[in-house]
Amino acid sequence: MAPMTGPLPLLRPMLAVSAQPFDHPDFYFEVKWDGYRCLAYLGESGTSLVSRNQKDITAYFPDLAGLHRRVRGKPALLDGEITVLREGRPSFAALQSRARLTGGDRVARAAQSAPALYMAFDILYHGGAPLLELPLTARMATLEQAVNPDREILISEGVRERGTAFFRACVEKGLEGVVGKHLDGRYLPGTRSPLWKKIRATREADLVICGYRQGKGGRVLGSLVLGAWDGEEFIYQGMVGTGLTRAEELTLLEKLATLENAKAPWKETNPGGAGVKWVAPVMVCRVQYLTTTGRGLLRHPVYLGLREDKAPQSCGPVLRQG
Repeated sequence: MAPMTGPLPLLRPMLAVSAQPFDHPDFYFEVKWDGYRCLAYLGESGTSLVSRNQKDITAYFPDLAGLHRRVRGKPALLDGEITVLREGRPSFAALQSRARLTGGDRVARAAQSAPALYMAFDILYHGGAPLLELPLTARMATLEQAVNPDREILISEGVRERGTAFFRACVEKGLEGVVGKHLDGRYLPGTRSPLWKKIRATREADLVICGYRQGKGGRVLGSLVLGAWDGEEFIYQGMVGTGLTRAEELTLLEKLATLENAKAPWKETNPGGAGVKWVAPVMVCRVQYLTTTGRGLLRHPVYLGLREDKAPQSCGPVLRQG
């Protein structure tokens, strides 16, 4: 079912390019929140939450159904991140467990035990008027005026110019990293632009599961064969087996069995060795890794979980590190 966005257009969020820590007087630096990127469409009588691949995720987060009551000047469109906090820090695992639930009672109980928070960091429409062409400074000022923060919604705060020190402070607090945004930059829907720069404390990537190998000994699932979309086709990115719990192995095997495909999704001959069972490239997972090999493959990857909010064609190749 298509998301209900009322009189406002269905947009894709603006995306950031990867960068190293830096200082710059023309940039504003804020926390990179670890969660689900989400555009919040707010009308006079309701809230609609839309993921980065334009999936309606409103039903998964009934605890955020009242966001429209916390924002002045509707219809409005906010950009932000849905997260679940554990000990004051975002927990992607807690968020992911919520997104897997089905059934009204289970979702409602999870909303009580692991409440979601919408961390707003941009506003694209206010009072039905578009703000996309305004500089970031003007949009930030409008966001401050529009949002009445509470336990369901907060405004992401940061600092100007001193990105390196801010990054270090975020790392010390166990946060994922920071995002630097050009103060004069306009909002470019669906575009990955150097006007926004993401600086991660650990290297992570969202990749497509293209195959798997059976486990040995006590393992039922040995490893997942991972790929990325380079704009024209899928390319091989390596394999991951570390980080999978027994429960995750069983769940993944059940899902993968329904997707088995006789052919690999790329031209490369036999990546990952013999015994690979190929699957349709439709499932996305997040992995953490130390660096890449000379061929650009993952080195020491660790499985973090499925990304059911992300489309395979949005998973680009990992950056090579020297």
